[in-house]
Amino acid sequence: MLTLRRRRHQQRAFTLVEILIVVIILGILATVIIALFNNTSADAGKASLRDNLRSMRSQIQFYVAQHGTYPALATFESQMTLYSDAQGTTSTSRTATAQLGPYVLQLPVLPVGTNRGLRTVTGPTYTAGYAWSYDETNGNFKANLPDGDVDTDGIKFNTY
Repeated sequence: MLTLRRRRHQQRAFTLVEILIVVIILGILATVIIALFNNTSADAGKASLRDNLRSMRSQIQFYVAQHGTYPALATFESQMTLYSDAQGTTSTSRTATAQLGPYVLQLPVLPVGTNRGLRTVTGPTYTAGYAWSYDETNGNFKANLPDGDVDTDGIKFNTY
């Protein structure tokens, strides 16, 4: 009778090999899941960049439709975030003459790359420390990133 109880007790326990196999399988699953989350973060940044560019480009075109010209680089942020009159003179509040805009509440944050987290605007050539590149002659608005900043498909962010 005592031997039967010992056998039952021994049969309920896991061996060291079984425990090691379970730990290895859990480690493999964790690695796969972490990799999926990393790709999801990269894809979210890429999608956010495209959405920001689409929004800003459409608002720039809306500005052109109302003013007949592209906003000047030197006053780009105020032209896009404040009220203005037909000549582009800005005001912090809507007045009898400043009836146009604002087109965005604030410039979007650059979600990817070297200059991630910035909101500032520079000219059409890459300049470190700025988020966005804007060409006042043709309204081209893009991410201000070096050519080495690419997405998971190898496409340069500054070509979106």
